[in-house]
Amino acid sequence: VRRDVCLLPTGEVIDDYYLWEGRDWVAVFALTAAGEVLLVRQYRHAVGQFVWELPGGVIESGEDAVAAGLRELREETGYSAEQGQLLTAMSVDPPKATFFNHLVVAHGCRSAGSQSLAPPEEIEILTLPPQDLLAWVRQGIIWAQSTVACIYRALDILDLWGAAPRRDTP
Repeated sequence: VRRDVCLLPTGEVIDDYYLWEGRDWVAVFALTAAGEVLLVRQYRHAVGQFVWELPGGVIESGEDAVAAGLRELREETGYSAEQGQLLTAMSVDPPKATFFNHLVVAHGCRSAGSQSLAPPEEIEILTLPPQDLLAWVRQGIIWAQSTVACIYRALDILDLWGAAPRRDTP
């Protein structure tokens, strides 16, 4: 956490403006040869629960987002990809966070061996058809904000909705 003095465009000054600093990270929308998407489930201490997410992690210093995504995919799932592509980058929290979430799509993913997890990581792996991802989001099974945003962006950019997306409003 960093404390700044913030000068707004209006000229107003906020003396104690706190920012969350961190390194950029990557989420991987990994498509298997069968057209399914890889998910990982792991314990997240901040929320005290097991969470379904897209594979991903922190981008190391000097590493580009695609390389980081393919590395994280291999470590967390044991899968490798024929090709990786950067789809977009999204601000994690524009008012407070200084880092970005990069969304990578990995095509042609196949099992390439076992996971390479660092202790005490324990990660469960699952593949789902893209249309089931939407059902899981709508049912609240997938609920982590970053994963939900990445799923919707990937489905939109890749045009993988299956059926027409539901456009009702709450």
